[in-house]
Amino acid sequence: MKKIRFTNGIQGKGFAAALVLSLCAVGISTYAAYSGAVSTAKKQAEQPPAEDNVFIFTQPAETVNAEKFDIPKETAAPKDKTEAVSDTTAGDSAPALADETGLFFKEPKTMPIAGSTVINPYSNGELVKSETLGVWKTHDGVDLAADTGTAVASMMKGTVTEVTNDPLWGICVVIDHGNSVVGHYRGLAENVSVKVGQEVAMGELIGQVGNSADVECKLEPHLHFGVTVAGAWTDPVKFVEN
Repeated sequence: MKKIRFTNGIQGKGFAAALVLSLCAVGISTYAAYSGAVSTAKKQAEQPPAEDNVFIFTQPAETVNAEKFDIPKETAAPKDKTEAVSDTTAGDSAPALADETGLFFKEPKTMPIAGSTVINPYSNGELVKSETLGVWKTHDGVDLAADTGTAVASMMKGTVTEVTNDPLWGICVVIDHGNSVVGHYRGLAENVSVKVGQEVAMGELIGQVGNSADVECKLEPHLHFGVTVAGAWTDPVKFVEN
C-alpha cells in the first residue's frame, strides 16, 4: 500500500511540472510573435510609401503658363470693328443726304399731276393759317391745283396699302413706295382706280382729282399730296425733283 501511494505521488508531481513547462513555452512563443509584429509595424511606418500609391498632382493643360513652354502668343492685332460690318454700298434706290429730312432717293419719280401749280406749299413744321378752318396748323404736304377729274398718277412704283374715305381728307390712297417712303394722295374723286395690295408703276393712274377733302374745301380744286420718309413728313416737291 505505501508503494502505490508513493508512485502515484511521483506521477502527480511529474504531470504538474510538465504542465508548467508547456505554459511557459506558449507564453514565450506568444511574446516573441507579438514583439515581431510590433517591430514589423514600426519598420513599415518608417518606410516611405510605395511609388504605385503616390498621387502626383498636375496642373490642368488649359491653365499652364504658355511662356514656360515657349508657346508663341497671339500676335495678330484685333480686327477693327468696321471690318465686321458688311459692305452696304447704296444701290440706285438707297437713301442719301439731301433735303431737310436728310433723305432722297435716286429711284425714278414723277409728280402725281404733271405741270401742276402749287397753291399751298409744304410748311416744314411751321404753323400756317388754314383758309378753311381758320386755325393755325402745319401743312404737311403740298396742294397741286387741277380741275376736278384730272388724272392722278403714282409718283413711284409701289404697293397700295390704303384706300379710305377719311372724314376730313375725303377719298385717300396711300402707297408704300419702298425704302420707308410712303406717298399720300388725298382729296380724290370716288372713282379710285386701285385697290389695297395692288402693285403700281411710276406714273400709273390711281384716281382723279375730286373735291372730297372737307378740311380744304375752301380752296380751288386740287390734290393734296404728301410724302413721308421713315415716318417723317418731307417736302414732296423737293423729294420728287431730287
